[in-house]
Amino acid sequence: MFVARVLEKGQIVIPKKARDKVKLSPGDKVEVKVTEEGIVILPFKKSYTESFKGHVKGKLSLKELEKLYAEKS
Repeated sequence: MFVARVLEKGQIVIPKKARDKVKLSPGDKVEVKVTEEGIVILPFKKSYTESFKGHVKGKLSLKELEKLYAEKS
């Protein structure tokens, strides 16, 4: 179990061990769900092509890459 403190503006810091366990990096998005038990924070799932963002240099946009990927499938 990990514990985080709610800051003045409603922000929380996800403990490093928890971030490492689910492979969260700075800039990643998380999904916040409100359930009957309380609040659940989950890593936001990236699209296949979005997961490669920044790995390949070139002039294609994310939409163009997704279009090319869809054509090959």
